[in-house]
Amino acid sequence: MSKREKNGRSVGGREDHGKGDGELSEAARALERELLRFEELADAARKMSLETRKGIERAAKSTTEAAEAQQRVSVALGALIAAIAAARDRHEATATALAARGEEIKRRAEQLGELFQRFAALGEEGRGINQLVQETAARQRDATSPEQIAEVVAAMDEVEGRMGRLADDARALAQAATAAGIVDLAEQADGMRQQVAAMRNKVGLLRKGLIARLPGGTQPN
Repeated sequence: MSKREKNGRSVGGREDHGKGDGELSEAARALERELLRFEELADAARKMSLETRKGIERAAKSTTEAAEAQQRVSVALGALIAAIAAARDRHEATATALAARGEEIKRRAEQLGELFQRFAALGEEGRGINQLVQETAARQRDATSPEQIAEVVAAMDEVEGRMGRLADDARALAQAATAAGIVDLAEQADGMRQQVAAMRNKVGLLRKGLIARLPGGTQPN
């Protein structure tokens, strides 16, 4: 790879498209070359003797060459000004794009924060339900009379209801996360829904078993 090819790569490994900074640098170098040449020719024209006809002719020719060099300086200066304007436009476009990206990131972060707050709330509800399940299980082990069993069944009804709502909320969150493109959160919310649904089925079976122990095998109103 040549030195020019190496220099053609910008920071981050992206290829330089040969514009912008490249044009700006080349325009600056071209102006410097033309300006130095103009200064050399002008200096030479000033130093030439005007005491002879030949000297005058040589000085006139040198002055003409210097004037032509001056025109080239003007052209090079215009090219540099154009390159600077192009660089300014690139800078402004990049700055605008960066600001837009910053706003996008801010909106995305806010959206993500709201969804994870919902997930945290579901987790808190899940812990509350788990505590209630443990308490109900302890009461179920000690329940012997129909009244005690009926109380446990009623508690299980509450647990099942809360589990059903939690599963629905987890499903809604998974759908919202999927729509927002937040895959990991969608997977976590769906995993929670599946766990709650499985636990709800177990509680439902246990409740049915307790109801079967009641007189008449039915749940009291």
